[in-house]
Amino acid sequence: MKKVLFLLSLSLVFVISCGDDPVSEQENSDTSAEETDSADSADDTDPADSGEPAEPTGDTEPTEPSETPDTDKDPEEMSPEEPAAEKFCQYACTTASDCVQTSANAITDEDNYKCEDHKCVYLGCLSDAECDEVYGAVTAATGKVYRCNENGAYGYPECTPECTTASECAAGETTDNAVDLDNYKCEDSRCVYAGCNSDAECQYGGLDYMRCVPEQYGDRILKICAQGCTTPADCANAVYPEELYLCEEGQCKMKSCESDEWCSEHVNPKFSCL
Repeated sequence: MKKVLFLLSLSLVFVISCGDDPVSEQENSDTSAEETDSADSADDTDPADSGEPAEPTGDTEPTEPSETPDTDKDPEEMSPEEPAAEKFCQYACTTASDCVQTSANAITDEDNYKCEDHKCVYLGCLSDAECDEVYGAVTAATGKVYRCNENGAYGYPECTPECTTASECAAGETTDNAVDLDNYKCEDSRCVYAGCNSDAECQYGGLDYMRCVPEQYGDRILKICAQGCTTPADCANAVYPEELYLCEEGQCKMKSCESDEWCSEHVNPKFSCL
């Protein structure tokens, strides 16, 4: 009997050890379900939400990268400053009266100047009455009536004769000098000097040292007769010494100044570097 009970007990142990563990089966089932749900969830995830770049579809045009400004450039390279203007020896002023010379007349007295940044600026004539006062004797001798012309050749109003044709403005009936028939034009019934046309015109009468050179007057360029040169000494005169000039391409050019003291010493005690 005891032998039979022992065999039954041994058989029961054998069956239990070889059977399935219900807890393990449940854990395995739960793990499989989680893996399945995770895979399904991955399939439904929007690439944009995942942080990964979306692959372009066939209907999507590639986007060009936008240009960004180059911030590595030096600010001075991006907006270059204009070079400083050259300075020259000039009369220094605090008021317009400082600009008036001892031989002033109706078109060169105090009301014909302004003092701007300590520089004398000529304003030109202000009225026909001023021109009558200055050119009255010329009108009496020649019959030419001078009027204050706003369209002056030198960039400011100037006294010029009235006209109907350019021939009424010329000093003669020829075309061989710089103030005759081909050097003027008649605009708005006023004579306007048009400038010289050649060195030969300026050298008329034996003035071989003269040249026809362009000069800037306000916003316009006018060719005028000016002294030519081979050295700066050729440019000097009683008022402006050699030290004030450069001789460039046969033309006298005013040299930029170095200081107020330099102007006072070499030009005039009343001049400053402006």
